[in-house]
Amino acid sequence: MNNEVIDIHIHFGAPPDEQSGCFWSREFTKTPAYYAMLLLTKSLFKKIDINRIKKHIIGAINKAKYIDKGVLLAMDMVYDENGIPHPELTHLFVPNSYIVELVKNNKKILFGASIHPYRNDWEEEFNYCLENKAVLCKWIPSSQMINPSHPKCIPFYKKLAEHNLPLLCHAGPEYAIPTSDKNYNEFNNPKYLRAPLEQGVTVIVAHCALPYFWFLDVNYQDDFDEFLKLFKDAERNGWKLFADLSAICTPLRSPYIEKIKDNIPPDRLLFGSDYPIPLSELCYHKSTNFFSWLKFIIKVSSIKNPLDKNYLLIKEMGFDEKVFTNACHLFKDIKY
Repeated sequence: MNNEVIDIHIHFGAPPDEQSGCFWSREFTKTPAYYAMLLLTKSLFKKIDINRIKKHIIGAINKAKYIDKGVLLAMDMVYDENGIPHPELTHLFVPNSYIVELVKNNKKILFGASIHPYRNDWEEEFNYCLENKAVLCKWIPSSQMINPSHPKCIPFYKKLAEHNLPLLCHAGPEYAIPTSDKNYNEFNNPKYLRAPLEQGVTVIVAHCALPYFWFLDVNYQDDFDEFLKLFKDAERNGWKLFADLSAICTPLRSPYIEKIKDNIPPDRLLFGSDYPIPLSELCYHKSTNFFSWLKFIIKVSSIKNPLDKNYLLIKEMGFDEKVFTNACHLFKDIKY
């Protein structure tokens, strides 16, 4: 990897599939994310299966003109504090082993692991992921029922820090993957990421902890404030803190873009899409000229590839060019 443009945030998901081990729950099929998956894979009136999903998601990565590589994310299931797995509480499961198989056959895909820190066999799974060149570990605290400040996470953090393997952790509201315990929504607040940072972990705050529905997300305004505070503390403490720009191409996140550019150093921002979550062309645009904006909207609306579209929209927001290549430099520091 040498100055490559890397989309660090691409999801995978599939209905129950015995061969791969993937599954999603009945509750997941009631979410907007599920219907977005149906639309993107053109499955509204057809049976959706893992092969159809794989074709569309991998196809988007392979056909992207502006993206050199994409990180495809696994998603571990729920484990309790005794290390016991709970598939009945899990709403989306994508085994690391399945993503590993996809990566082996495609040079444009990088392996985004997901390891629940409460697992009794977490170290064995960690070593497996390292052996297969994982470039990060992905968590969604609410969905996976993880408290990032729990003492059980400390040995896991030490292992992450030892190998410089980044932790990409969701922050802010989570509307795509449900939780089986709403009390865990609290742990999507970035303030809980102080624990891994204090252990020397490279932490990537997903979505810059942005509220999804602007002022309507009453319960999540504090998350973005804590996000900004965390970066100020990171500068003082020398923490390895980053944030990704995934899922910012929505109209109701536009009011936060200037705050991100003003408060977060460009070398701490990483490019991502959150595909297959939909984006909108009617998002923030740095130009104040209506006709320039309209011309750009017409241009980008004609682009079929969603990853290319996301790239151009974020580029037009006026972020420093380095945000698109920061990930490749970060991943070079991983100790396999």
